[in-house]
Amino acid sequence: MDELIRLSIQLHLVFIVLLGLLIGINLYLLNSDRTFVKLSKRLELLAPQYYIILSAIFFTGIIVMAVQQFHFSVSLGVMIIVWGGMIAFGIKGRRMYKKIERTESSQKAYKQFASKKYALALLALLATSIFFYTVH
Repeated sequence: MDELIRLSIQLHLVFIVLLGLLIGINLYLLNSDRTFVKLSKRLELLAPQYYIILSAIFFTGIIVMAVQQFHFSVSLGVMIIVWGGMIAFGIKGRRMYKKIERTESSQKAYKQFASKKYALALLALLATSIFFYTVH
């Protein structure tokens, strides 16, 4: 049983690291000097991976919770809130992306929103990880 817990937690951490890397790649792409068409194609390619990793984090988190008999703690509540926030801002960003016009101001507004979204997601991911390891 201890091996299952350890493996589940390690897998959960692997997906968290992958999410951090993916967020970093998205931030790099958003802040690089690319035309919006090239940027759009790359972001379209990375968006499914972002949500797949978020769902894998959710799934491995549920497995870890089940193995630990659904013991709830403050750090777990923070993790759930951060995950939900990432999903909510992702939905808002996707809706905004679909409504982009061909004007430069609309594209610039989306890039600013997406940059803030990913920066906040990375900051929240790091803060939650630090919080978990200092409290736990």
